[in-house]
Amino acid sequence: MTEVAYKFTRPEARSPFSGFEWPVGEWVEAEGEVGLCANGVHACRVEALPRWLDDELWRIEVDGIEEEHEGVIVARRGRLLERIDAWDAEASRELARTCARVIVALAAEHPDDDLLQRRAQMIPDIAEGPDPSATALSMYTTAHAADEVIPGSYWTERRRQAEWLRDRLGLA
Repeated sequence: MTEVAYKFTRPEARSPFSGFEWPVGEWVEAEGEVGLCANGVHACRVEALPRWLDDELWRIEVDGIEEEHEGVIVARRGRLLERIDAWDAEASRELARTCARVIVALAAEHPDDDLLQRRAQMIPDIAEGPDPSATALSMYTTAHAADEVIPGSYWTERRRQAEWLRDRLGLA
């Protein structure tokens, strides 16, 4: 049974770790034993997307799902269906700006936390900086900063980021 999920890639549908260049619309099948971070077609449910941000976002159809870990699907085969054009440099900046607002608000609530104050200066700079791909750093830093001042809120912030991606990009 097939399922539609999502996959971030580098430009030209290139996998970030293996360097594999995906042929759009064609099935790709893994040979050998399939396993997380080892072999197989990896894809994400919406909730896992904030941890795998990259240049391009694709809808991917997967078949033969063998494992799932925290929203990351590992399947025997898959094919890229379509690029989600709404994920672009401006969307990346918008997402980084939402992180900046979160961390600035946290810093205002915790004025004696020097590290948090420095982060509250850094994240807005990232959001407006020259490299929109730095958004992943702002997301990661914001989630960890939130967890440090409010224990257990790392996943709350990651869920907020996933919801932003779902809503802004029109993901299912």
